[in-house]
Amino acid sequence: MSLVPRDSWFDFSQMFDHAFPTLRHRLDADVYSPRINIVEKDKVFEITADLPGVNKNDISVQLSNGSLTIEAVTKKDEQEEKEGKVIRKERYEGRLMRSFYLGHNIQQEDVHARFDDGVLTIEVPKVEGSSPTSTNVEIK
Repeated sequence: MSLVPRDSWFDFSQMFDHAFPTLRHRLDADVYSPRINIVEKDKVFEITADLPGVNKNDISVQLSNGSLTIEAVTKKDEQEEKEGKVIRKERYEGRLMRSFYLGHNIQQEDVHARFDDGVLTIEVPKVEGSSPTSTNVEIK
């Protein structure tokens, strides 16, 4: 599996999260990356994504050529603005997206996903690969 860890120094947006947390929504207002965990088990990859406040019908999961993409949309709460003055608003509203490469040793047809209490869990079965073999090459 070829993944760059979320906490690597290459993660530019995370640097801004920690240094300037109040600027986050202004810098990338179009798309927000949900937090995920990826666990490699014997026969499956288990991916969990935090999607609080998202409706199950507003989530899309696509797997194509070894790349998994999770997309979701949260909707504005218009009720809040009608009933009173908003003093502080930190909850994200808009499009969420996360994409990463799992490799080609997966079974795309048998992927299963469930959504419970704001957590999306995706199980991607791995293909039984042949164990690496070595061959001596005769030099002529």
